[in-house]
Amino acid sequence: MDALTDDATGRYLVTTESGSQYTLDFNRRVFRRTTDPTLVARHGLRCDGEDIDLVEVMQCRRGRPMILLINLWVPGVWFTKRESSPVVRIEPMPEQPGRL
Repeated sequence: MDALTDDATGRYLVTTESGSQYTLDFNRRVFRRTTDPTLVARHGLRCDGEDIDLVEVMQCRRGRPMILLINLWVPGVWFTKRESSPVVRIEPMPEQPGRL
């Protein structure tokens, strides 16, 4: 696949140039970021490995950074913008109810 838009349904695995992987579940409106454990100290982000509420997919296209609006449930902050390194692969994933 070359791109995802915010109105997508289903689950997708997005891999970036840095090696991070984002599992996006559009049905549950959550995502999870995982990265190589050896890179966590240098490239780790808040809530890595946890389900995070997905507010909007602003951009997800191969060759471009993925830009997400997310909700980290910080008091007084409605959403946070998260930008990845350029996307190298977008793959559909099978449905697994209740799990990323």
